Amino acid sequence: MQRSPCINVCFQPLTRMRWLSLFLIPLSTIRQTTAFTFVRQSSPFKSTFPSNAETSTCLSSASTANNLQSLAQDLNDALAGCQADLTRTCHVRVAAIDNADGIAYRLGMVATRDLKAGETVLQMPFDERFMLTADVARKYVLSPTLHASDSSTNFDEYTGWTGDAGLIALQLLQELARASGVYDSASINKHLPVRDASLQAFMNRWVMALPTTRELSKHHPLLWPEEDQEILQSSSTNKIYRRLDDLEEDFGWLAENIFVKHRKQYPEAVVAANGETMDCFNLKGFKWALANTLSRTVFVDGALRLLPIFDFFNHHDEDGKEVELGYMGAFKTMKGAQVAVPVRCRAGEQVFCSYGPKSAAEYLLEHGFCSKQALKTAVAEVTLELDPDDRFYDDKLDILEFETYDQAPMDPVQKFDLISAPGRDGDPDPAMIQFVRLCKLGGADAFLLESIFRKEAWDFMALPVSEANELQVINAVTAVCQAALDEFDTCSEGGPEICTKIRQLERKALSGTMEYLLREKEALDLKEYYQQRRLKDLGLDSPWTPEDDPDIGYGQTRAPGSADYDW
Repeated sequence: MQRSPCINVCFQPLTRMRWLSLFLIPLSTIRQTTAFTFVRQSSPFKSTFPSNAETSTCLSSASTANNLQSLAQDLNDALAGCQADLTRTCHVRVAAIDNADGIAYRLGMVATRDLKAGETVLQMPFDERFMLTADVARKYVLSPTLHASDSSTNFDEYTGWTGDAGLIALQLLQELARASGVYDSASINKHLPVRDASLQAFMNRWVMALPTTRELSKHHPLLWPEEDQEILQSSSTNKIYRRLDDLEEDFGWLAENIFVKHRKQYPEAVVAANGETMDCFNLKGFKWALANTLSRTVFVDGALRLLPIFDFFNHHDEDGKEVELGYMGAFKTMKGAQVAVPVRCRAGEQVFCSYGPKSAAEYLLEHGFCSKQALKTAVAEVTLELDPDDRFYDDKLDILEFETYDQAPMDPVQKFDLISAPGRDGDPDPAMIQFVRLCKLGGADAFLLESIFRKEAWDFMALPVSEANELQVINAVTAVCQAALDEFDTCSEGGPEICTKIRQLERKALSGTMEYLLREKEALDLKEYYQQRRLKDLGLDSPWTPEDDPDIGYGQTRAPGSADYDW
């Protein structure tokens, strides 16, 4: 599917339908292939939690302690049967975790022996038999072989608006259907990952141990009630409605072009081993799968991956390390994922990992909780774009696509974080200011867009171009910040407490940036601009006197006829 850049600069919605009605152009013209971009961070999930939780798995009323212990024991038994295939190092096991310090746990990982600080506790090779990735999903879930009749659609190149997370969610639904015994036909099984009985038994136990829709609906925003989603929409610049729209639009396309035509491969619902009917390839099932995917995946070796067992590590700000790339095997040539402990850990104690540095809104939207560390830093997200009606749009787009960063061309729509933290006095991201300078370049400064300057134009934007351009930059960023603050003022009272905390944090980040820009605006006449810098480089920034270069001569230096030429 061909996607066009996302334009998301509206800060006025109160309800979801009102938000959608503000756009008078087709959605297909205002979306972005990376609208669901979560790969800039690593995020193993577990279940989701309230805002004051430091871990991610929750104990709902539907999951009693006995049920969780049974799930953990079944999963450990299944792991023991295929551990040689699944892991290279394993000093942990899955366990039901008791509530502690006001934190409600669900399942987690505990040490099977005493561990030293820095010791690797779990290693897993990259293997498509049990690893869930976008590429594996395209191969086995959207296989062209399965859909030979759909010759007009190239499923190998499919990219939804939910990005890699959406594709992994489809693979998770396939695992759910496979665990429920739906794929008993040889014609279907031959297009699934090949596994022996013990590995398939483990995958069945793993998918059935994931949090249910009922559990997730109490914590993950994708499954919140609509009234709480509306509060969150007006409480953050990181928009929940945009994610919901991406989810629903992707599902609508998939249902129309694939699911409805091939119901044997994509059942709407399945009956689990315990007799419970579960949503599968329908909208509710896709939401469940995407919520689990967002909160359980890790970004390792340039790809988003959902790795069974790794996804049961709970988060801790200090006592956990991020999942990282490792090399294993006799000659250390096999790539895989691994995690180590930063502190000593005794046998039976819970082992944590870190979900990485993210804003409070990102933690909430991906994992369903906010870590304490994330709540210490105020972060707001702003979206800025190159005006399609700009007279020099094509020239600027050419610079963004070919002359910005090696192998990473910039889109005409960019998102930037505004951060307010100790040691940062509201100063904005230099890359954001550089981008906006190019967007606002025009008038007497437009000569910098000439082809002779094409290779250097982006570097020129790193420093102030002219006083007029700098003023436009400040006004543009200030307007976006003010629009976001105005929307916060329209937020209804009540709702989840975490929404209030996020709104306060983002208000602080936006206000801090506006105050910084106001100071910059008052000092515009003190800045050095392109013309001054250029004259200085040429040595033409001060009046010239003969003493500056005594070697230069003027006029005749010999008397007429004094030359000794031999004609």
